Amino acid sequence: METSEGVKTALRQQAEAGVLKLLESLQTLKEGDLKGLEQQVMATIFAVGREWMESMLSEGAPEEQAPGRRIGRCGHPQQLEGYRPKQVLTLLGKVTFTRAYYQCVVAEDQAECLELEGAEASTQEACTHGEAPADALWGVQGRRTSAGVQQAVSYLCASMTLEEAAEAFSRLIPLQMSARQALNLLQPLGEALQEREDQQVSRLWQQASQARTAVLAASTAKQERIDRLYIELDGVLARLRRGSVPMEDKELKRRGDVYREVKVGAVFQATRGPERSGLAPGVFVDQAGQKHYVARRSKAEDFGKLLYALAASCGLQRARQLVVLGDGAVWIWRLAAEHFPEAVQIVDLWHAREHVWKVARAAFGPNTPEAAAWADHVCSLLVENKIEELVAEIVVLPPIPPEPGTARSVPDIERDYFISNAARMRYPAFRTQGMHVGSGIAEAACKTVVSTRAKQAGMRWTPDGLDALLSLRTAVLNDTYDSFCEQQSLLVA
Repeated sequence: METSEGVKTALRQQAEAGVLKLLESLQTLKEGDLKGLEQQVMATIFAVGREWMESMLSEGAPEEQAPGRRIGRCGHPQQLEGYRPKQVLTLLGKVTFTRAYYQCVVAEDQAECLELEGAEASTQEACTHGEAPADALWGVQGRRTSAGVQQAVSYLCASMTLEEAAEAFSRLIPLQMSARQALNLLQPLGEALQEREDQQVSRLWQQASQARTAVLAASTAKQERIDRLYIELDGVLARLRRGSVPMEDKELKRRGDVYREVKVGAVFQATRGPERSGLAPGVFVDQAGQKHYVARRSKAEDFGKLLYALAASCGLQRARQLVVLGDGAVWIWRLAAEHFPEAVQIVDLWHAREHVWKVARAAFGPNTPEAAAWADHVCSLLVENKIEELVAEIVVLPPIPPEPGTARSVPDIERDYFISNAARMRYPAFRTQGMHVGSGIAEAACKTVVSTRAKQAGMRWTPDGLDALLSLRTAVLNDTYDSFCEQQSLLVA
């Protein structure tokens, strides 16, 4: 960026004036007043910074900077109308600068203007379009917020409520921000992040499966191998505004907002940890490394592609062994079979025990000694991988009627659950290898990514707002936010 001698002189004069003003203000401070000194220096830095920005953004005299005529973005000839001020909200506060403003000329003057510009005559009718070329140059055309402000506010919104983020920003920067402004800033940035994720997935899927594997393998051949890579999945419900999504009949019949599932995935490398397993003596339990997340309010097939792309970026092709952990939901294993066919599949032990207790409560009543005794016995069979005996214990239970609205009884449903997931419940074999047998990281991911930020008291979302926030929050948690912002220009007014 080049600056004229006039601008350089103005910057030096503003700096000198700021220093003199600071020295004058210091005379009123008491010796040892660190807080006062700090505030005065910061105020001076912000004030001088705003003046510098205004000097560098503003254009000089018309004869030095701006031509009298030009062709506008609309394709019509334009003439200089003068210099107009524009205010932009920046990290240094409100900045006002002047820039050349052009207006499309009337029809009778078009031919003359085009001739002066050396352009061919236009067949389009004249318009009254006006524009300031400097706005497009600095990325603030039709906008009044700098990219720095947008990125800083959006980062805060990823971890705080809109109100908290706006207040925190206003306390740190000499610029007032409202919750509504914060939302308007974060949403397009989150949408851009989501679009980038989709583009990465599309590029990956444009190649054939074998070709993709070969390319990934070749790119990672010389990199260090990973002993074990974990992929944990779960889902969590988020509250949406009524009518913002297509509603089912049962939702139409009741009042209030609606809920939709957000699918969450966590991917992390594991190494041999320092702690021994309490379930398998002499075996060290895996220690989880840095976790990377993906979260989407989408169909399972779309989420699966996103999860595969995340796993690929985390070293999927370098992993000697892959483990997929989930709570037993059908969509999880269908997704695992499609995208990670070689993975070891494990049903979370805690959820499996919950299914045992569900049968016990249905057969013997809730909170009864008989239910507790039966569940304790059957859970011991579960932990020891005696699934056939477990199923037999369910089969011999006295018949009970189905619950209202269902066609089959709880014992019948849960019996099929254990039969279909038997291979995923080989807990003794998993424990002897030091594998995790609980999906606590996936449950923690649901809280970390979604619940902590998007499910606080009174929160309800539009689909677009929730989707933007999820992409924004995962980018911050995955440490990819800053690299994205370095490549991203301003996205909102």
